[in-house]
Amino acid sequence: MKKRMMIQVFTLLVGGVNFLYPKAMPVAAVERGVRMSGYTTYYDEKVVGRSENIRLSASFIDGIVVQAYGEFSFNQTVGERTKERGFKEAKVIAGGRFVDGIGGGVCQVSTTLYNAAVYAGLEIVEYHAHSLAVGYVPPSQDAMVSAFCDLRLYNPYDFAVRVEVKAEDGAVRARFYGKETGLRRSISSKVVGKKAPPAPLVVSGEREEVLREGREGTDSESYLEIYRAGALLERKLLRRDSYAPTQAIIVKKTD
Repeated sequence: MKKRMMIQVFTLLVGGVNFLYPKAMPVAAVERGVRMSGYTTYYDEKVVGRSENIRLSASFIDGIVVQAYGEFSFNQTVGERTKERGFKEAKVIAGGRFVDGIGGGVCQVSTTLYNAAVYAGLEIVEYHAHSLAVGYVPPSQDAMVSAFCDLRLYNPYDFAVRVEVKAEDGAVRARFYGKETGLRRSISSKVVGKKAPPAPLVVSGEREEVLREGREGTDSESYLEIYRAGALLERKLLRRDSYAPTQAIIVKKTD
């Protein structure tokens, strides 16, 4: 069995200066090859900060090549999400709530890449579900990333695979290219349990309004089916996840 190799970033010492750069090969160095998989999610381009974060993070990944038996790290490839690097403020999930934070929207790129990787037959070394369900993929198909949580993929093939990620016209498209394997994959998701939201939080204000809608929490599962020539070879559980309910916030007018 081949040993897994990290391919992401290494340091070259030249003249006393450290240069960090991707060990994965550039786009022009590898033929595109056969399309192995593709997955698309959609976003609202009018939400400017989030859209810019999606496009920027996608640009760092687009064209990366994961060598045979090599490993890909989202965080090492995209890098730290900071204002200095061009990332904007947008909604992120933190502490079970949607709050403003730098880099909001990046998780949609990691999620899209996760699904394309599963369809291509790459192994998921590390993934993390969001604490709350997201709207751009079914439950148990998301992949949250943060400073402490990564998405890592392993290429089990004896050939390199090339990754293309484009974010334009309100769509994130992730594709993997390599060689024909003769296998086709399908992912299905289902909700297996629901959790009622807590009682609404009522606060005082100048006018009555709903600041946040309450939402049920869910327990979910996703399954992978593998086919050859249209015949089902295997059906297996991919993962189980639990998403918290959301408490409604209602403003009551103060007399």
